Amino acid sequence: MKQRAQTHGRTDAQTPGAHPDRREVLKALGAGLAAGYALPSPVWARFRRAMAEGQYAFQFFTPADVETMRVLADLVIPRDEHSGSATEAGCVEYADFVLHESGDRTRAAWRDGLTWLDAESARRFGGARFKDAAADQRTQLLDAIAFPARVSDELRAAADWFTRVRDLVGSGFFSSRAGVDDLGYVGGVFNPEWRGAPDEALHDLSLSYEEWDRKYGGTAAQRHSGTEDR
Repeated sequence: MKQRAQTHGRTDAQTPGAHPDRREVLKALGAGLAAGYALPSPVWARFRRAMAEGQYAFQFFTPADVETMRVLADLVIPRDEHSGSATEAGCVEYADFVLHESGDRTRAAWRDGLTWLDAESARRFGGARFKDAAADQRTQLLDAIAFPARVSDELRAAADWFTRVRDLVGSGFFSSRAGVDDLGYVGGVFNPEWRGAPDEALHDLSLSYEEWDRKYGGTAAQRHSGTEDR
């Protein structure tokens, strides 16, 4: 399941069969990443400390859940030419850690979602659990719940749960070193070549350095030399 066509981190604007890249996945996760557990959240810091203590002991997922989640997470964010998969980034362990700390309502929703996934897979595919279904069968099942705005009423709860799955897997991946590197994020690194924001970006925001200088003092020469105290 490494092809981009089989990535299930889609937005409703995308159509089945589209080929979203990993950065489109990030956009689809949007609110979940910002409001949830993305870097540099306290929960991620606690998780990293737990991982540093040795082999991670699952506290929420059962062994069967772990198997299912490893398959599911790698369908959301598979390995590609840029970086490893969600499971390689520790997303399943991260999800378990977050859910262990979550409230009863959230944990119950995840239990129900995992139970539904296996039951629906068995109903559609001759008794096969989701992890045991063929690759095209897994894709078919996830396609049925990957677009919340289009699902039938009977699949509404499943689609809402799968959105939570994508949010949590995505927040884990893009908080990890692999995810940060994949995005090309270089925050916190001194850049001696910085010459300010691009003119087009400032224009779009109705901002200008000249207005800043008039209001707060400073010159273009100071900005370019890096001597201005902002």
